[in-house]
Amino acid sequence: MSKFQEPVEIEGHLIDSGILKYAFDKIVEHEGQFEVLDFRIGKNNQETSKVRMLVKAHSQEQLEEILAALEDFGAVVDWEDCNFVETQRDGLLPDDFYSTTNFDTFVKVKGEWFPVTNQKMDSVIVWEDGYATTKKISEVKKGDWIATGRKGIRVRPQERSREYSVFDFMSNDLTAEVNKSLLIAEIAKEIVHVKESGKKVALVPGPAIIHSGADQYLKEIIQMGFIDVVLTGNAFAVHDIEKALLNTSLGVNQSTGKAVEGGHRNHLWAINEINKTGGIERACESGLLKSGLMYECIRLGIHTVLAGSIRDDGPLVDVITDCVQAQKKYIEALEDVAVVLMLASTLHSIAVGNLLKGSVKTVCVDINESTPLKLSNRGSKQAIGIVTDVSFFLSILASELKKQQQECVESAKHKTIQKT
Repeated sequence: MSKFQEPVEIEGHLIDSGILKYAFDKIVEHEGQFEVLDFRIGKNNQETSKVRMLVKAHSQEQLEEILAALEDFGAVVDWEDCNFVETQRDGLLPDDFYSTTNFDTFVKVKGEWFPVTNQKMDSVIVWEDGYATTKKISEVKKGDWIATGRKGIRVRPQERSREYSVFDFMSNDLTAEVNKSLLIAEIAKEIVHVKESGKKVALVPGPAIIHSGADQYLKEIIQMGFIDVVLTGNAFAVHDIEKALLNTSLGVNQSTGKAVEGGHRNHLWAINEINKTGGIERACESGLLKSGLMYECIRLGIHTVLAGSIRDDGPLVDVITDCVQAQKKYIEALEDVAVVLMLASTLHSIAVGNLLKGSVKTVCVDINESTPLKLSNRGSKQAIGIVTDVSFFLSILASELKKQQQECVESAKHKTIQKT
């Protein structure tokens, strides 16, 4: 019998979601062994299954690696309470701190399991006033009680939906060689479903949307009411405003496609004009800014957060240049968001991806496959990466959303006629 062994328990839709297979594979991958002690299979597609097994290894170090890998599949290492250690300084963690995933997490305190609120990855679990929550390192204060080790911590991985969803079927695939029109139509259906359920849709757009002329389609989507939150940076806002004021983007005339003389200063002029009025909202109120995507966001009251970076020109006075503060504002804006569209934006897409719960559905569109690949690797089971031109994607999405919206109107009319 191995001296290095530990009993673990996993509960959930283990078979149809493939969780049990992945857990067994992970043990073998780390050259460990497992012995199933008890296995209860759910009797229908709603009832969960539960397995209790003994994980064995050749050394304590190897055992620790296996147990850490099994956490992502919801493995509970043992049945002891979670251990919390008090921090001694602001922003300083105990040596054995537990780092969170983006999946729903629970901690055991005095024999009772408590859900961890405000779940996000790369954070720590803090116990305060009778409940557990997460904090980023920058938010940790002296006297906070931080979860350490793995005992008494349970992770619930995202499971396959009981109903068909394109986010389950295409999850984590980079779709470069599929019928994109059909895929985008399914994404449109998901967006409509999310809006009907009262949840929010967030948009993370990059400046390529403006450069490519795709903003005309995005404008339609925004005006139809399908976007609730916009999380982006200085560049997107600046080039949108440059186009609205001068009809250029990066100094290129958006009607002729030709570079204008001295156009390289146009975005700086746009920044200066907006800052002169006191910001984007005041520019809209004064009549300076009368069109564009930022104008539509202000006009429709869409929650918009602009986060700065070291490469920004200006920036606009609306941009949050403190990265820690910008992260907090992003997190606040993501409350109740169920779908995030990440379009032609590497920097802010990856930043937002790291702030999301595993249950949030994401669509990442980029002409370069590296960005969707990075997003798919963050652990979400409901992430779609589409390698294509953002203008093509938005044109099809706008068309499909119009169709969906019209079908909803026709359906409502039909129901009204039936009642009368």
